[in-house]
Amino acid sequence: MGSTLRALAGSWTSGTQFTYQWFADGEAISGATGFTFVPTWEHRGTRLTVRLDGSREGYTPVSRTSASSTLIYPGLISVGLPVIVGSATPGATLTAVGPASVPSTVNVHYRWRLDGRSIRGANRSELTMRSAWRGHEITVSAEVDKAGYTVYRVTSPAARVGGAYTRSPNPTISGTPRVGSTIKATRGTWSPTPTSFSFQWYADGHRIAGGTSSSYTPKPRDYGKKLSVTVRSYRAGYGTVLRRSAATSEVLAPARRWVGDDEQARPVGPDGVLATIYIAQARSAECTWERRSATEVLGSSVGSGQRLFKVIDTDDTAFASESCGVWLRYYPEMVTPSDETADNGVYALGDHLERGVYSTSGPAVAGTSCAYTFYKGFYGQDAVIGQGTITEATTVTMPSAAVGFETAGCSWKRIG
Repeated sequence: MGSTLRALAGSWTSGTQFTYQWFADGEAISGATGFTFVPTWEHRGTRLTVRLDGSREGYTPVSRTSASSTLIYPGLISVGLPVIVGSATPGATLTAVGPASVPSTVNVHYRWRLDGRSIRGANRSELTMRSAWRGHEITVSAEVDKAGYTVYRVTSPAARVGGAYTRSPNPTISGTPRVGSTIKATRGTWSPTPTSFSFQWYADGHRIAGGTSSSYTPKPRDYGKKLSVTVRSYRAGYGTVLRRSAATSEVLAPARRWVGDDEQARPVGPDGVLATIYIAQARSAECTWERRSATEVLGSSVGSGQRLFKVIDTDDTAFASESCGVWLRYYPEMVTPSDETADNGVYALGDHLERGVYSTSGPAVAGTSCAYTFYKGFYGQDAVIGQGTITEATTVTMPSAAVGFETAGCSWKRIG
């Protein structure tokens, strides 16, 4: 459970359009009428099937039900480690935080341990330190469960009980959280000064692998999330202290940007347009861009909707665009891949758009034509590896060599 199931259509007449209905033990599942379906705990122990109703103008409608059913097994919870926050010194209270999990709506049961052995009655999120525990290690285990999912138990890193610091402030974060821009954690003034500190960054409460220094550069997958950092101390004879910062605002889109609404050429280089891929949302406007050398146009494109282009530092000396909106540096993994397109736009395959077999009912405007293009890169006409103009319902398969797909005047949905 929790995994996405897909209704792969198989081989049908080009341009066939599908409607879907998922079933559990032969009973239609309310609202489960899409290409994909995510089963819940209610479907545990049932067998799932999906019915495709295929239609195309001039053809007799046909229904097909999946030949093999799927047995639903218990779901798996993705869970991090709980964190002990506070000062491990006699009389002080430690607090167990987390663990962050997917799905987020889970039940958490705590159990505190001293040197690995359970402490009688210590099954709440807080624990007060005792003098007799000096020199010993405290951990907390969290048992995470949810109806229909496998139960997990995870244990925090240990905190050693010892003397108290007279000053141990929470860390603060400076800088604007943006994809590709560095922010910094300041631990503040401690007294006495610990022998060493360690840092750990989090995104929406989930530990960031490798985020263990005092600074951090948000990755594309952090876009839209809130970041925080913990600071952990060590000094012989003193209790372990872990302090946690307040969360930042949501991570913003990349800082490198400019408005592409005039034809003024921008130089390529460190002080102008860097050699990388850029993205803009032109919406209904006809966006035009050109890659230029000192003597000629090296590549160009025109179209509405989402636009992508790549600057090549070995060739390009300037770049110009008009009616494109705001250009941003493109980073993969900032969005969840979709299985359908708008009427117009350029998509990075495997990032904006899933790979697979896609079908369109034809031009969005009756009596016209629409076009599609496959690209091996986002640098203009030389990157085209396949294209077509259509006036009726059509099916295409995304080539393995393609990295980009453009549609002009027709929307596409994945069917396989």
